[in-house]
Amino acid sequence: YRAINDVQLPFWMGDWPRVVAKRQSVEHALEGAIGSSGLTAQWADVSRERLIRPYVAIALALTGDFSGADTLVRKTPRDCYICIRARARIAAVEKNWKGADYWFANAVKQAPSIPFAYAEWGRMLMAKGDLDGAIAKLEAAHQKGRHFADPLEMWGEALIAKNRSDLALAKFEEASKYAPNWGRLHLKWGEALWWNGKRDDAKKQFAIAATLDLSPLEKNELSRLGAA
Repeated sequence: YRAINDVQLPFWMGDWPRVVAKRQSVEHALEGAIGSSGLTAQWADVSRERLIRPYVAIALALTGDFSGADTLVRKTPRDCYICIRARARIAAVEKNWKGADYWFANAVKQAPSIPFAYAEWGRMLMAKGDLDGAIAKLEAAHQKGRHFADPLEMWGEALIAKNRSDLALAKFEEASKYAPNWGRLHLKWGEALWWNGKRDDAKKQFAIAATLDLSPLEKNELSRLGAA
């Protein structure tokens, strides 16, 4: 499990190059642990296929290695929720909207009561420019997971894109109840406040975001918004 965390923790932090860099050492660690730590070869295979490769495949796509991503994700099983979502996310990064729709629909069919695929589908539709479709999926994700902040935050972003930053404020405020230390949330909340003319409140949110984890792109966005 420690080796698996070496891939999954940087994944959830958005450090895609580190995820890719850790793949070989983590898979070797799994092989080395067989027998000596009670890990069976079968469990090592399951861990590799379902707990490592889907995350690495997504990271490969997000670092521009589409060929590597496609090759690796094909090695994952189709009865695996994260593996199907990985196929969908990779298709979305490649702007293969039809393929992404297909795989997200498959993931929703596999686990209709879990919010993650709905939320990621919503993110894909935002990237495609289908804001109304995105909001519908994000609303569904919120219904499936009331305390899941991601759909609310993305819903707010979609409303900003629709020039309804006034409505976005309520979504960001609600999301903050469940993820108070999420840097991107405070960044986008500040942006919505800025467009609403609440400059002092916006600067407070930007200041909070600056103290929290942000990706390089988010840091650039914060610098741009903070200097506006």
